[in-house]
Amino acid sequence: MSAPASGPGRRSAPRETDCAEVVDRLYAFLDHEISTDDEVDVGRIQRHLQECAPCLEQRDLEMVVRDVVRRACASDCAPAALRVKIITRITQITEVRA
Repeated sequence: MSAPASGPGRRSAPRETDCAEVVDRLYAFLDHEISTDDEVDVGRIQRHLQECAPCLEQRDLEMVVRDVVRRACASDCAPAALRVKIITRITQITEVRA
């Protein structure tokens, strides 16, 4: 009789996507910055999260942190003068590159 593949102190079965790759791409995944043309990568990450509790916990933690930051900063607005400076600088940079 063989031991279960997962659990404390046991090695889990190899996954299609490595945990390090998922954690490395987690921010891009959550921000929807992985190209929509690359549905394969999105699907691989989604499948990995369904199969891997530690990576799912990491994703859940990141989502909680994002929610806390979003709620804490929801009412903060940049001063008008700062907004003008930023927009002016962005315009200058885009004109130089064009």
